[in-house]
Amino acid sequence: MDVSALTPGERRFLEELNARGVRYLVVGLAAAAVQGATIGTQDIDLWFENLGDPGIGDAARAAGGLWVSGSFGMRPPALGGATLGDRFDVVTHVHGIGPFAAEYPGARAATIDGVAVRVLPLARIIASKRALGRPRDHAHLPALEEALAAVDEPTNE
Repeated sequence: MDVSALTPGERRFLEELNARGVRYLVVGLAAAAVQGATIGTQDIDLWFENLGDPGIGDAARAAGGLWVSGSFGMRPPALGGATLGDRFDVVTHVHGIGPFAAEYPGARAATIDGVAVRVLPLARIIASKRALGRPRDHAHLPALEEALAAVDEPTNE
């Protein structure tokens, strides 16, 4: 039996973003899980360089989904539709770290269900969780720090 981390629509959306050259990062707990943190999450947080990039809407439509840019008053940007579902959350700001342009060069290459993505490094995720100061973010810190220590440990080869 094949087990997938992404639905076909989610996979197609990420592939379409990549094909269109849209710059984005996977951030939050999904990014941490991809880097080995033993943490569970249902959401996939996406941080886009430019919410006005027409490639985001084009990618969503190509995947059978919808993109609401948030430019209609106070509504936040959102992705959805029958094929995209509701797992993608659009992040407009990541607390405790630099702006997208400063963080993107240090992002790590990763693969989610066969799709190449760039993820916010564990150390930056930890910095953000600490800056938020919410109890639920602090509860994740031990697992995040353990994963970071494992990644940063030199091999004995």
